[in-house]
Amino acid sequence: MAKSSIQRALVLQGGGSLGAYEAGVFEVLYYWIKRFKLKNIDDNENVFDVVAGTSIGAINAAFLVSYVIKRRREEKKNAGESWEGSAEELKEFWKFRLASNINLNKWWPFSWDEKSWTLAWDLLSTTNSFAATGEAARRYYSAKESIISGASNVFLPILPPKIDSKFFDNFIVPNIWYRYDNNRLKETIKNAIGFPIGTSHADMEPRLLAVSVDVEEGETVTFDSYPKEDGTRKSTYERTIKYDKGIMVEHILASASVPEHYDYTLVPKEYDYTTTEEQKSINIENINLENYSRFWDGGVLSNTPLRELIQSHQDYWKSVGNIDSKGTIPDLEVYIIDVWPSVDGYHTIPSDLDGIRDRKNDLTYQDVTPYDEKVANIVSDYYNFASRLGELAAEAIEGVGDIKWKEDLRTRLESVRKTKAKSGHRTGGFRIYRDLVDKRQRFDITKVIRIERSADKNDIANKWCDFSLGTISKLFEQGTQDALKTLAKERMISKSIQLEDQVSKRECIQDASSQLDMFISYVEKQGANYDLIQSTESVKAILPDLLDQLIRGGYIRIDVSDT
Repeated sequence: MAKSSIQRALVLQGGGSLGAYEAGVFEVLYYWIKRFKLKNIDDNENVFDVVAGTSIGAINAAFLVSYVIKRRREEKKNAGESWEGSAEELKEFWKFRLASNINLNKWWPFSWDEKSWTLAWDLLSTTNSFAATGEAARRYYSAKESIISGASNVFLPILPPKIDSKFFDNFIVPNIWYRYDNNRLKETIKNAIGFPIGTSHADMEPRLLAVSVDVEEGETVTFDSYPKEDGTRKSTYERTIKYDKGIMVEHILASASVPEHYDYTLVPKEYDYTTTEEQKSINIENINLENYSRFWDGGVLSNTPLRELIQSHQDYWKSVGNIDSKGTIPDLEVYIIDVWPSVDGYHTIPSDLDGIRDRKNDLTYQDVTPYDEKVANIVSDYYNFASRLGELAAEAIEGVGDIKWKEDLRTRLESVRKTKAKSGHRTGGFRIYRDLVDKRQRFDITKVIRIERSADKNDIANKWCDFSLGTISKLFEQGTQDALKTLAKERMISKSIQLEDQVSKRECIQDASSQLDMFISYVEKQGANYDLIQSTESVKAILPDLLDQLIRGGYIRIDVSDT
């Protein structure tokens, strides 16, 4: 890893099959960062220093980090080189290991041909405005088929469904509990990802953070591939979960165990890497669970793990990392991929049951970290303000001629610095005011780029369980388009800031277009897939529309003399 005061971090949301969207976005980010951040020169720098994820985001994160460390260790690649091919392999993982071929012939219009099946719905929707489009119907019944029959490489229904009779009301409406076995997902992950995942900064390897929830303690727990100060790997909260050699498949499944649909994931309190799968099963069957903790999907408490990233980054560099020559924690540049749209781009309030459920899911699991980002920035502002006041006070004291008064002022200033703060350390004990302005404990988030899945009129409520190959492919394409649009907008905003709002529309568009041309040239040289080039060309064509969106939103102010 190149010596740098800034580290790049990737944050991946949870969302079931929507994780395929993250693969489409990642492909753009990989080539964009290689072209404009690394400039294909420094092969000793990672594309991402940290990859944090929840649920399917944790699975994608584990795949990427596993891929990189395998190439570094087995093929002796440099840090930057070891990421080569990661974008393509992540998409292959989705297409050939997670996607399913869904047969819709049992549902109206009962056609064996998917194209004809979809066309029949399109024809119906032209005469009945309430009817779904062909694409929406395809997704709806693909998800319905998965719920009934399972997704071959991800989950299978546990049959027969359980009848919950706790309240003795099954004679009215049966309390049918549909549950699923995720052993298929476990095997899929084990076959695609190299475990254990234990990485280190010293070896210039990326860091993996997978977020889950301890059901009994009600706390988010971050499984971390980097070692602690004592050289061990563990997660410490009310309990301590140890995994000295690295993160295992159980830790990743713990992040992706959706409540109600899946059982709790049992994670050993101290991982025994010599225990066989057969012995683990015997322990569980014999209810020998005192050495296990129960975990649920991290999305229950933190579907976008920015807060966990910030805390883990600070904890590591305060206690373990080699602080840079300035004695400070490296700043963070963060890229967040959001799979749940926060804005309904079609400005329609749903009135049908599926539409209402779909919008509810979007709002429930959407990215709520802008507040975390705002708080982090406010804390940095207060730190800088307080630090500067302290420096001014120290300078003023040195200017005092009366030695006795000077010593008295120094004593009073030191007394203020030692005042007990209201906030405490996570490890226990109180802070003092000096801790709050200690430069060795602070860092800035220099930039946060959020790439959010755009509103889709064909979305359905159960989109998270539609693993059909057709939907996976569309999510790839949508991720690519949204990423390119976001990065083009970021460029136009940067140009506006650079010229202090004295920018013309022509300058904004030309600058962004030039950058997209450079991107196209680079990906062509790297032999990237043709679809990526075509998507970039299509975004170039709509730059004026993107600029108008930024102007209407108040992100850019155009020079009034511009015509």
